Amino acid sequence: MQNSKKMQKQRLKQNQKLRLSLLQIQFLSLLQIPLVSLESRIQEELEKNPVLEDETVDDEEDLIDKRNFYKKNNSESYSIQVPNKEESLYDALSRQILLLNLEEKEKNLAEYLIGCLDDNGLLTRDLYTITNDFLITENIEISEIELENILLKIQTLDPIGVGARDLQECLLLQLQSKKQTENIKTAIIILKHHYENFRKKNFDMILRNTMINEQQLKEVYIEVEKLNPNPGGSFNNSAEIIKYIIPDFSVRYDDGEFNIKLNKSNKKLFVNKRYEKMLTETNDKETIVFINQKIQSAKWFTDAIKQREKTLHLVMSAIVYFQQEYFISGDEKELHPMKLMDIAQKVNMDISTISRVTNSKYVETPFGTFLLKELFSEAYKKDDGTEISTKEIKAKLKQIIETEDKRMPLTDEQLTELLGKDEYFIARRTVAKYREQQKYPVAKLRKKL
Repeated sequence: MQNSKKMQKQRLKQNQKLRLSLLQIQFLSLLQIPLVSLESRIQEELEKNPVLEDETVDDEEDLIDKRNFYKKNNSESYSIQVPNKEESLYDALSRQILLLNLEEKEKNLAEYLIGCLDDNGLLTRDLYTITNDFLITENIEISEIELENILLKIQTLDPIGVGARDLQECLLLQLQSKKQTENIKTAIIILKHHYENFRKKNFDMILRNTMINEQQLKEVYIEVEKLNPNPGGSFNNSAEIIKYIIPDFSVRYDDGEFNIKLNKSNKKLFVNKRYEKMLTETNDKETIVFINQKIQSAKWFTDAIKQREKTLHLVMSAIVYFQQEYFISGDEKELHPMKLMDIAQKVNMDISTISRVTNSKYVETPFGTFLLKELFSEAYKKDDGTEISTKEIKAKLKQIIETEDKRMPLTDEQLTELLGKDEYFIARRTVAKYREQQKYPVAKLRKKL
């Protein structure tokens, strides 16, 4: 008898632990997704759980208030529209292939080849390997010449540059499709016969080995910079549909006080009472188990949504507390060094929770919309003991690079020396890291005529 009671207690403890675990998993998954994905996540739950119901709540006063705020601050970034890339490159090219009047075998080869293109629209596999694939998988023997002829037809499709085997061919295809002005003709010659020197910006070598002058070479670079090195990049090649970016938070400073608002879903979720009533009206065990499971799942989900809202607001409040001066002025120099651990300690949460909250979340302010993670940075201690954010150093580095003489760009060593004059004494390798983070290439590749 005692053993039986002991086993029941163990099962009860296990069930309680399991329930907590499931609820925690639900909460963590909701915590890390931004508002733009939350709506679809809620809709997914509504579709799979008949017990969960919703009603749309439109707070008219809130909408008017929000609209006036963004209008007042001339902000156009509340909903940032990014082109919707619904069609894949494969679909777009397949549709065009139908217009080429190819024979059945040629059509199959063309479809296979476009299936071999990478996300940039380039064919990075050699034709010999592809012919072997055909022989092994389709038991069809084809020659490289046959494939080459089909590839040339693919290279006539839009966007121009697809089907190229490397960047050089991609750029040449685009130049050859343009009106053949003197600048375009010169650019084609340079890319055909002096590509390596052109890519490495060895200006002196190009001028020495061609009949063109410095101004003509400058025009060539201008023409090439207009081209698209990734012709397939404008398509949805990885099932990624770019949508509107909607901020998860809005922060404003009015009359000496911060107003921190969490932008929520406009769906109010609740458990349908009709299913709870059904439990009292049926004796069917399977039905009772099914309804109980769905009710429990619905309650877990609604609780997780509420917990998500509470946690997000708490973390955002702590971030604003640390960065008060910045949220008042919008000046990056006012940003204090701040790490995930600082916020974790302030709100008494695990650092992984803070990471989930700040991941892919946007905040709207009177001076712009930006990712929360941009507010975090390491500390740098100046010689006088003052601690500043490394963002200040990066901003100074950016300013130096943007205003340098592009005919003689500054090396990392020179950048290090200039930063040192402003008392930012950091190592050359750190300067190189900060430069790369801001997408600036090495000095040689920043050089212009």
